[in-house]
Amino acid sequence: MAALEGCLATLESDPEQFDKLEQAYQQADERLQAVKQQLFAVADLAERRPHFAYQDAADMLTQSSELNEQLKAKLKDAEQVRQRERDALKQVQGQNSQYQQLLASLKSAHQSKQETLNEFKREFAELGVQADEEALLRAQYRRDTLYEQMHQARQRHSELSRGITSLEMETKSLTKELRKSLKQYKELRQFVVNAKAGWCSVLRIARDNGVEKQLNRREMAYMSAEELRSLSDKSLGALRLAVADNEILRDALRASEDVGRPERKVLFYVAVYQHLRERIRHDIIRTDDPVEAIEEMEVELARLTEELTQREQRLAISSESVANIIRKTIQREQNRIRMLNQGLQSVGFGQVNGVRLNVSIRDTHAQLLMGLAEHADQHQDLFGNPNLTFSEAMAKLFQRLNPHIDMGQRSPQTLGEELLDYRNFLELGIEVNRGTDGWLKAESGALSTGEAIGTGQAILLMVIQSWEEESRRLRGKDVIPCRLLFLDEAARLDAKSISTLFELCHRLDMQLLIAAPENISPEQGTTYKLVRKILNDREHVHVVGLRGFGEEKRQALAQEPVLE
Repeated sequence: MAALEGCLATLESDPEQFDKLEQAYQQADERLQAVKQQLFAVADLAERRPHFAYQDAADMLTQSSELNEQLKAKLKDAEQVRQRERDALKQVQGQNSQYQQLLASLKSAHQSKQETLNEFKREFAELGVQADEEALLRAQYRRDTLYEQMHQARQRHSELSRGITSLEMETKSLTKELRKSLKQYKELRQFVVNAKAGWCSVLRIARDNGVEKQLNRREMAYMSAEELRSLSDKSLGALRLAVADNEILRDALRASEDVGRPERKVLFYVAVYQHLRERIRHDIIRTDDPVEAIEEMEVELARLTEELTQREQRLAISSESVANIIRKTIQREQNRIRMLNQGLQSVGFGQVNGVRLNVSIRDTHAQLLMGLAEHADQHQDLFGNPNLTFSEAMAKLFQRLNPHIDMGQRSPQTLGEELLDYRNFLELGIEVNRGTDGWLKAESGALSTGEAIGTGQAILLMVIQSWEEESRRLRGKDVIPCRLLFLDEAARLDAKSISTLFELCHRLDMQLLIAAPENISPEQGTTYKLVRKILNDREHVHVVGLRGFGEEKRQALAQEPVLE
């Protein structure tokens, strides 16, 4: 309780008025500090009170201030005078140093000139020159003389220098020409050596092959290089066209185009010569020289052409008979296709229930047959023209009846020969029967890949069978056909596909040669296993034969060595 009584005054104050109390405390503190300062000033003044006890202090203070001002002005004037005197001293000292340097330089110059004068005097004494009034004239005359001689010597030196320069340039040019000439000489010598070696090889090849007489053309020796080059270019173009279909001669011609190997041209000539010699008809030509044989064949060809023309005129057939022959041939082939369709009706695989071939005559060629048969009188200007062959007349008639068709680059003779072939008159189509879809045209989008392959195989088998029947009919013998089927990479087929292939060969009496891996064990035929072995650095092929087993006869596998 006693402790609380000491804090009673504090507890009676409101805590919310703390800011106001703190502000009042600050104000009281400031008033206290101001009072303390006033007390200090009053105390200081009380201590200094004896100093203010004299009466003339004010007058003395006024006089001392004026004296101070005068002293300051005099001091300032004295400092300015001192500064000016210092600057003048520095200038005088600088001039003194310059004069001292000038004096030293003049002394050194005087000393050097004095030494030079003494040297000149000694030289004059040594040379025996008299230093008198005429010495200057003599020296000037001597100087002019020496100057003139020196000028002449310089002119002579410049002339000789120009001469030396021209000689050096001429020497360099001659050296370059000499090097160039030596290089050309070496190149020409090498060219001559190579040409001579090539000529020797050409001569040797020509003599060995017996064509020296044919290659020795005296008229070409007087032809210029341009004429020979022009003749060679023309011949090369004609030769490329002539040997375009012969691989051996084409390669030989390509090799002969090398300018650095002239013997290859002779080898090409020999190859052509040998090629022509092997094809000479000795029953017509009586010489072994191909050149002479060609000349004789040209004469014989002209004779045979004339004879053929005469025979054509004698054996000329009418356009109506040609139309009848073509129509009969087309009817015969249509009958054959009907027979093929009879065999194809029983073909079935997958969704395909039948296959048939449709053949018809093209409209443009039908008009041609009608024009040949029924309106031949209207086209006598073509078939009655002796300058046109029958093939050319047919081509002209085809163009007349079908002007909308572009014939391209084909000649009338070539087009006429194509029109005489009955196969160009026919248009063949293939149809398959797919059940509810009926007969569809065999196109890329209508059939799957397997169906397209099966359709082609069925048609191929029927064509082969028809060939066999026709061959048997023409020979009149009961010949059993040899039907071979080759199959490679059979590893891509499974066992079911292999069995299907065997069934097909069994039904069609075909002999199957198949390259099969080890995991395929056919039930029919004979399988040969080839194994390569190395014994004593020698290779052997070990062949083992495996007989097939059928459904009825399940026998043990018997391996039998056939060849080792």
